[in-house]
Amino acid sequence: MSASIVTNKEKKVSPVYYKGLNGIRAIAALSVIVSHLFEVMKEVNPAFAFSSMDMANFGVTMFFALSGFLITSLLLLEQQQTGAVHIKAFYVRRILRIWPIYYLYIALCVISIPLLTGTSILQPSLGYYLAFGANIPFILGGGLTGISHMWSIGVEEQFYAFWPWLFRKVNNIATKLWIVVIVLILLRVIGYVLLKQFDFPWVYRVVHVVRFDCMGIGGIAALLYHQKSKWVQVLASVPAQLVSGTILVLIALGKFRMWMLIEHQLVALLTVCIILANIVHTKPLLQLENPVFNVLGKISYGLYVYHPLIIIVTVAMLKGTALSVAAMSWLLFAIALTASIVLSYLSYEYFEKPFLKWKTKFALVKSSNESQPQQS
Repeated sequence: MSASIVTNKEKKVSPVYYKGLNGIRAIAALSVIVSHLFEVMKEVNPAFAFSSMDMANFGVTMFFALSGFLITSLLLLEQQQTGAVHIKAFYVRRILRIWPIYYLYIALCVISIPLLTGTSILQPSLGYYLAFGANIPFILGGGLTGISHMWSIGVEEQFYAFWPWLFRKVNNIATKLWIVVIVLILLRVIGYVLLKQFDFPWVYRVVHVVRFDCMGIGGIAALLYHQKSKWVQVLASVPAQLVSGTILVLIALGKFRMWMLIEHQLVALLTVCIILANIVHTKPLLQLENPVFNVLGKISYGLYVYHPLIIIVTVAMLKGTALSVAAMSWLLFAIALTASIVLSYLSYEYFEKPFLKWKTKFALVKSSNESQPQQS
């Protein structure tokens, strides 16, 4: 099997588009941004003194489940259509999608954070971020101002480091995926036992942050979908959609609480239920295919990356104004959210698109985040 990079010029393929994925991206990104805004707002206004960080945490889990589903689906399609998975081409595509904004944002923070906060992020731990290991200081309970949220991008890059290798050979792909996911879940159980019985938190803390099992759940859902398994109809059924939608609303209201061992795995499962429902049903209960979600979903990576710096800039702008506490809180919310959307849109149109066009040259199975005319 050749390990060389294969481009689309060598093999024509049709773009793959899954309905509803932009909606999941939009919900997840907005969950993170709104949650982080509430955290800042409650420092200004005690009326917002309630916990909202779970919404951000669960939003990241939704991103993880979606990523596992989409990456696995594309790898399975590549395996079916070409008889192989071209590893180098896979990593080139990931580099062209992830790295440009990632390093641009770090550079912006290195320059602007000292001016805005009086502190510098030029510290030894910056090396973790530059090497996509931002989850390491996050696990240790630290982080650098403005870029600590990039721990989740590090987790995804680490997942990509091993996941495509499972597809390199056609034989036993399903068995390999199930074994890896089961082992990851068992590691979480072991970590939980060590935490509760021996007060040793580190194994659980690592698996909780890394959350490869949540991405693996997305991968298993993709496998079931491509196998045309009867379980897809169960996961996309009306009862499953009702439960998934209800729990998402409870998360948004800060009312969702489950046993810590399974809560993020449950959110990952509910996410794939919504994904499958939108893909297999023309009119799912939670319809995520609409123009607003499609725009927000396309720019969701930028929304996630840029918003902390925009919040910091907005806070600096509003400091010292004569506004009431309530007015300042809501103005902070409105300005930061709007600016995040505008900047992310401009970034997508004028910075990301050239890299995305280049990325498609290395895709044997082309995917699209825009609805295709031939799709029903």
